[in-house]
Amino acid sequence: LAPRAAGAGAYHPAIRFLKRYTPGYLGFRVDALPRQYWELLFPLPWWREIEAYSQLREVDPYLVAALIRQESEFNPGAISRARARGLMQIVYPTGRRLGRSLGMTRLSVNQLYVPDTCLRLGILHLRRVLDQYDGKLELALAGYNAGEHRVDRWKTQFSTADPAEFVENIPFTETRGYVQAVLRNAALYRKLYGS
Repeated sequence: LAPRAAGAGAYHPAIRFLKRYTPGYLGFRVDALPRQYWELLFPLPWWREIEAYSQLREVDPYLVAALIRQESEFNPGAISRARARGLMQIVYPTGRRLGRSLGMTRLSVNQLYVPDTCLRLGILHLRRVLDQYDGKLELALAGYNAGEHRVDRWKTQFSTADPAEFVENIPFTETRGYVQAVLRNAALYRKLYGS
């Protein structure tokens, strides 16, 4: 089922099939399962665009792939409860603001579903959040998921000196799990595809 779905460009059902029928896959070593299995679980569609926009913004492309996998499972039509849209789950007001900075003066909501547009905006947003938190990855990912205003508040409540401790103190279970998952995904992407 998974190869058939991925072959048709439906990466999110492929990922979900494998997650559903092998729930403990993260407990396996990479060399314990066939390569195709991992490539279906951690695909790289739109890799040229991810790599190009990541290079432009000086962001790790494997981090971007990891974030997309967590945000939308590579479903360009994804929409969240918070009305975030597309591969990188951009909310329209943020997308419009980012778009204006790129000269996209007439960005519509529907354009957030276009992979190239969402990647351009999402990678720029990730770069800005990374800059806002001096490259501290855990803070930036928490800000991408829960909003920078929340991370700014959390910074006043507990120390950010130890990244692991910061993550453990995140009061939102969803955001705490999100940060941990994106970091784990990025490590797996580097292991699978890095040179």
